[in-house]
Amino acid sequence: MDKITSRAQLTTAIQSHHSFILIFSAIWSGISESTRRNFERVGAKYPTLYQAWISTDDNPELAGDLNVSSIPAEIGFKGGVEVVRYIGPKISDAEVEEFIREVL
Repeated sequence: MDKITSRAQLTTAIQSHHSFILIFSAIWSGISESTRRNFERVGAKYPTLYQAWISTDDNPELAGDLNVSSIPAEIGFKGGVEVVRYIGPKISDAEVEEFIREVL
């Protein structure tokens, strides 16, 4: 899973990938990191899915750009358009799979 650190990277990711999941996390947040790792593991089964994450500590302005004020937060884009958003952890594989299906 790639780490996005700039607005330019974020814009490119949204525009360049048909199915894109973006995770907002922070290293100090155990539940956020668990959610990120779950998406990375489960999402690896889907070769057409692009996943990336943003550290809200390192890049709070990117969280603000997408109106994210709590972590973990997951946003799914399809064809450059936001199609699903969830604020909170996704712990089980079934929860992650359900989210991914909405983006594919």
